[in-house]
Amino acid sequence: MISKSLNDTKKIAQYFVENLVPLPDQATVVELIGDLGAGKTTFTQALAQYLNVSETVVSPTFVIQKRYKIFNHPHFETIIHIDAYRLENPDEILGLKWKKDIENPQNLILIEWPSKIKTHIPNSHQIYFTFVDENTREIII
Repeated sequence: MISKSLNDTKKIAQYFVENLVPLPDQATVVELIGDLGAGKTTFTQALAQYLNVSETVVSPTFVIQKRYKIFNHPHFETIIHIDAYRLENPDEILGLKWKKDIENPQNLILIEWPSKIKTHIPNSHQIYFTFVDENTREIII
């Protein structure tokens, strides 16, 4: 899919959520794969807005993880947004309640830079982001 605007990205995020089938026995994990500036955080913001998150979603680059309460969704209660870019060892994710979070089927976990913690990611969905130009991104679900 091609996004040429924030509105396009919102439509793509909505499409993704509407077609996402939650896992019954673990969190639903989504790997957001792409270079810096490719649109991963913007997509997360659009997805959170569609899921009625009332807080402002910001990149968790320096805190590694942010949690957002989802209101009125039949499957998910919490978005856990992880930016693993600054992690030097995959096991560092374990100190952030990873095992508990991954066991909860009401969690929707979005991971930027998932390759940094790949050994700890169970079954997941992948979304690929490519910077085309200043206003255009390719998003492959």
